[in-house]
Amino acid sequence: MISPVSHAWSAPSAMCVVPSPSPTAWFKTRPPLHPRRHECVGRRGHAPRATAGLDTPIAPTSTRTYPVRRLDADEAIEAMYARQSRWQRERAAAFFSSELGGIVTDPALMLLHADEHGFHRGHAVYETLRLEDGHIYLLKRHLQRLFLSMVKADIPLAPDLGVDQMARTVLETAAASTKLSGTIKVIACAGRDDLGLAGTTCAASSFYVLVSSTAPLPKSKEEEYLRGWHVKTSPVPAIPDYFATLRSVGNLAVVLSQHDAEAGGFDMGIMQDGQGNVAAAPGSNVACLTQDGVLVVPPFDRCLADATTERMLELLPQAIRSGMEGISAVEQRHISIAEAKKCIEVMLVGGDPVLMPVRKWDDEQIADGQAGIVALQIRVMLLDDMDPHAEHAALDTHLPVPYGGLTGMGL
Repeated sequence: MISPVSHAWSAPSAMCVVPSPSPTAWFKTRPPLHPRRHECVGRRGHAPRATAGLDTPIAPTSTRTYPVRRLDADEAIEAMYARQSRWQRERAAAFFSSELGGIVTDPALMLLHADEHGFHRGHAVYETLRLEDGHIYLLKRHLQRLFLSMVKADIPLAPDLGVDQMARTVLETAAASTKLSGTIKVIACAGRDDLGLAGTTCAASSFYVLVSSTAPLPKSKEEEYLRGWHVKTSPVPAIPDYFATLRSVGNLAVVLSQHDAEAGGFDMGIMQDGQGNVAAAPGSNVACLTQDGVLVVPPFDRCLADATTERMLELLPQAIRSGMEGISAVEQRHISIAEAKKCIEVMLVGGDPVLMPVRKWDDEQIADGQAGIVALQIRVMLLDDMDPHAEHAALDTHLPVPYGGLTGMGL
């Protein structure tokens, strides 16, 4: 059984803000936005986004204006169906909304209300889960992490949606999707209000579950983990400590960090804290193998802990005792950018790739510029742990989705 988090939220007496460069200074020096995404007119004729810094005014593409349509209910519904994105049409599989009171499988109906505090104020927290061959991986752990984030964000549990009901809702939404593998996004919001600041007028918190199928991996990326990624030190200012450990939907710094990396032709950006130490990468943690075989993972006091990284730290001690090659120990401590670049292996842990070796950091090659033996072994270890049919698989890590009774599917 999943135990609810009972502690009341209280703000820290002296919230520590990590010194960081001025956001304005970064905006003025940031590179142009990615040309493939921002230098063409959208498919519906929308004006292109700016390709200069964020402080630069957007030049109008045309002085011509047009009247704005007023839609009746039928026209609005027709537009909802006509303007679905490719992702909606091809991958959105099932959606639970506490505001609707149930699950929908029609992608056009997977919507939030405009007065949702999680939408107009970013007052929402989330977890991303893996659906692996008909089983949800680490469901209990992810819900416990979600509850901790809810406490920090002052989002109460809805009266009619306790912790056990949340778990059942996730399982039944996965079943309604009829997908065996994919991604599950679980979101808890403060609820709907009068567009106020504090959210104190929210009637009740909202809960959403979105299940999407896994996109086919392009052939060019099938062996990307053997080549490794080229990363850069991100210029985006560090997130203050209290919010750095809160899995909020409003984490714009992560978005800008990744956007900046892609604009410069890099695979990902590595964020740093105010002391020049490695913090994390967007959607993943960083692990560095030192010359003496110690795998160093920055502590989770200035960054989010990915569930995959947590699981890696649990599995590695036994793997090392069993003779994993090239690694003698694992420890959590701060590591500077300079020290990290001198390590014999650097890897990104978590997110869609599960584990991705780093071959180059800024203009410095990591060791021989190839995927290291330790990174490849850890990747195999994690993929094996995610396999629901492996000998060691258990209900506490792999919970079967109840497809049969809800969908008629046979497994």
